[in-house]
Amino acid sequence: VYVCTPTGVHAAPTVAALNAGKHVFCEKPMEATLDGAAAMWRASVENDKILMIGLKLRYSPQVIKAKEIVDAGTLGEIYYAETVADRRRGNPGGSFIRKATAGLGASADIGVYALDTALYLMGHPTPVAVSGITSNYLSLNNTWNAALKETEVEDFGVGWVVFDNGARLVFKTCWCMNMDSLGGTIFLGKKAGLRIGIGEVRGPQDGVRVYGDKDGQVHDETYTEFKSVSVFHEEDSAFIDAVREGKPSPIDPYEIMLTNVIIQGVIDSSEAGGREVAVAVPSL
Repeated sequence: VYVCTPTGVHAAPTVAALNAGKHVFCEKPMEATLDGAAAMWRASVENDKILMIGLKLRYSPQVIKAKEIVDAGTLGEIYYAETVADRRRGNPGGSFIRKATAGLGASADIGVYALDTALYLMGHPTPVAVSGITSNYLSLNNTWNAALKETEVEDFGVGWVVFDNGARLVFKTCWCMNMDSLGGTIFLGKKAGLRIGIGEVRGPQDGVRVYGDKDGQVHDETYTEFKSVSVFHEEDSAFIDAVREGKPSPIDPYEIMLTNVIIQGVIDSSEAGGREVAVAVPSL
C-alpha cells in the first residue's frame, strides 16, 4: 500500500493497512505528530510488516558517499553538526499550509530531509532535549502571493538538539526568507569534518567535502563527480525488492520516528517561548 495523503492524515491509513497485513510505503514526513508516528512504527513491528518512509535523499549519490566516509571512520566521533534545508521564496500552497491537513509546515515538508540526513550520518543518537523557535511571519505578511496570507503552519524553524552521547545538532529550515541561505550542512568529527550539499540540503555545491590534516598540514578532499540517478526510482525499487525478498524495511521507521521526536520538540519549545524541553523516544 502506498500512502500519499496530506501529512496530517498519514497515520490512520498506514496503521489500518499494516493491521490488515499489508506492507506500506508512506511518503515523507512520517506524520505530523509524534503520537501518529509512534502508532505507525508500533503497527509495523506488531504486525511484522514493512513500513518504509520516502526519504529520497538516502538514495542520493552524495549522501551515499558521505555515509561511506563516515562509516570508514574518517571523521571519528561526530560531536557537532548543523543541517539546513531552505528556500528564499518557495512556499507551497493548498493542503500544505493548512493546519488540518498538513499539521506542520516547513519543518516536516523540506526540513525532514535535512534532519534525516544529519541523523543518518551521525548514527542515530537518541535526542534527549530540544530548544527552538518557529514562525510564519513572512508568509502572513508577504508581498508576492496573497494566497500565502492564509498560512496556518510554520514557514521557518530553528532547533538546537542535545543527544544522549553528548553530541549537539543545529537544525534550520524555511520555505521563505529575506536571505540567500541559512548556512550549510556540516559535521564536525574529532578526526575530520564533512560538508555535504544536495538539492535543498545546503552545501558549497552539490557534493561532499572532507576537511582534515595530512602530513601536518590542513588537507581537504572534494567529491563532485556523481552518477546521475533517479532517487525516486531507487527508493521505490528498494521497497519493492524488500517486499519480494522478505527483507526488512530499507529505511527503518524507528530512525524516521526520531525526526518526529525532534520536530515535536522544536514546536513544543517554540510554544513555550523557546525554552529547552525534554524529549523522549516512544517505546513499544
